[in-house]
Amino acid sequence: MLERALEFLGLDPGFTEEELKSRFYLLSKKYHPDTGEFSSDSLFKELIESRDVLHSYLEQKKMQKENLVSHSSRSHFQKTEYDVYKLARDSYDFAIHEYYKTTDGNPIFLKGEENPALRKLRSSLLNSKALFEELIRSFPESIWIADAKNVLQKIEVWFKEP
Repeated sequence: MLERALEFLGLDPGFTEEELKSRFYLLSKKYHPDTGEFSSDSLFKELIESRDVLHSYLEQKKMQKENLVSHSSRSHFQKTEYDVYKLARDSYDFAIHEYYKTTDGNPIFLKGEENPALRKLRSSLLNSKALFEELIRSFPESIWIADAKNVLQKIEVWFKEP
């Protein structure tokens, strides 16, 4: 999903928020069904969806960077079990919060093709899933293992297709 959004907006993987805003502005004028080159709204909808995916990606990157910086002085860049758990939990909580904020109480469809917000959520949850799995693998005696396993079960529900 991320790669498709980058390609659609013509951005490199290291894009900035300003580059995203600039490309969205230019393409929104081109793809808007009322004022652009196309009368169909499908390209405009895809543009908005791609922008949302990339914005979420930037937010997640920013949050991870802030977490790593805040924990790096105490651990000298070596992640403790708490650091891994906190990153995983923050990433999970942020992704779920963004999903519910985006859907604003609308019905939940577990088919990705019917629910662009779900596709965005799934992309965001992959990071937290990997971090929870790293916690379980690297720190099998951690006090956060039970919660990590519980959250992983919850994450799996979001990936099931009916």
